[in-house]
Amino acid sequence: MNFDIEWEVLKELTETYAISGFEEDIVDILKKHINLPFSQDGLGSCLFRKEGNGISIMVATHMDEVGFIVSSINERGYVSIQPVGNMWAHTLLQQLVTITTSDGRTWTGIIGGPQTHAISPEARKKVVAMEDLFVDLGVESREAIQEMGIEVGDVVSLVSTCQTIGLNQEYMIGKALDNRVSVSLGIWLMQALERHQLSKRVTLATTIQEEVGLRGARTTAFQEKPLVAFAVDTTLAGDTPANQNHTKLGKGVSLTAIDNMTVTNRGLLIYLENLCKKHQIPYQIGCFTKGGTDAGNIYKSETGILATTLSIPIRYMHTHQSIVHLGDIEATLRLMCAICEDLTMEKYYQILEYNYQYGMEE
Repeated sequence: MNFDIEWEVLKELTETYAISGFEEDIVDILKKHINLPFSQDGLGSCLFRKEGNGISIMVATHMDEVGFIVSSINERGYVSIQPVGNMWAHTLLQQLVTITTSDGRTWTGIIGGPQTHAISPEARKKVVAMEDLFVDLGVESREAIQEMGIEVGDVVSLVSTCQTIGLNQEYMIGKALDNRVSVSLGIWLMQALERHQLSKRVTLATTIQEEVGLRGARTTAFQEKPLVAFAVDTTLAGDTPANQNHTKLGKGVSLTAIDNMTVTNRGLLIYLENLCKKHQIPYQIGCFTKGGTDAGNIYKSETGILATTLSIPIRYMHTHQSIVHLGDIEATLRLMCAICEDLTMEKYYQILEYNYQYGMEE
């Protein structure tokens, strides 16, 4: 299956603000790029369907990113914030954020904290508590904040420019690459499927509120009821002096053997490995038990759905500047296309039959 990768789509998605619970702008981008039947469930997750009579496959990519909500405003105009999703305060101090008001106005500020020259040597060894972070908007009073239209409950988003870096410009940095990189993969996959005649039904589910509990995955799986589902997400790379594991940038798509939410059906894992070998798609096996993906709720839906995660390795997840490798993104898309072309009802039953048995034939 031929596909086109338009990196500008990923840049547009990454630079858009859409924390958990506020994913509407991502929905607009999806509808602009995918010309297939569209619906939304009761929570707001999206379903784009390529209709067919064969095996039903669902690809799930979450739209939301981590961020904050305004929790209080003091008399001097400093804004306290409450995190939405998992972040580490150590990475946030003096970084840019944007506050979006209920009437759509945006205001830029920085996350403030203790100043370097005013803290003791002992304090330098500690991380500022998340509840002590605040946003400095360059104002001097609560009244100024009120004039800006900022209120408790407004959205606070990380600010970053998406760009490529490195000797050969093979690496990309930016915010929200978890998980906009996968949303872009979903767009490119569905665009490719529009141009090809396949008998099977393929649905792209772009889910909400993954970062706060995999919530959209449960409702989309219930509504779509696929036979097989693949969450597409990012996974922690361990190839820096600060983090060590066997997952590395530039080594291909990561096939999840186990994470904190799922243990992949052995037959399905073998099938994916064989498919990668057949198409010479670089891959690595992921064993990560400190996090989970939408697959964790999908595979527990209905009476059980055959599901796993295809992951793009990422450095510095949930920060203003994450890093991914363009080659890993392409490898993941190649595998997604290969699955849609190759998987049949016969192979589905073969996967179930060979569960936990090595040596399954192609």
